[in-house]
Amino acid sequence: TAQGHKEIVELLIFNGVDANASDPQVREKSIEMYEVADLLRKHGAKTGEELKAEGK
Repeated sequence: TAQGHKEIVELLIFNGVDANASDPQVREKSIEMYEVADLLRKHGAKTGEELKAEGK
């Protein structure tokens, strides 16, 4: 979903990914982190917003 993608981008930025990076290594790391976050979401991981809504 669009919300899920937004949260993945927020996660990447929170973890220090340069939003304006042009370095191939930085882009590769961004893709890896996105893939991990996407995999976690597909297997039931909740976003920070979902956890907050549950009071966790």
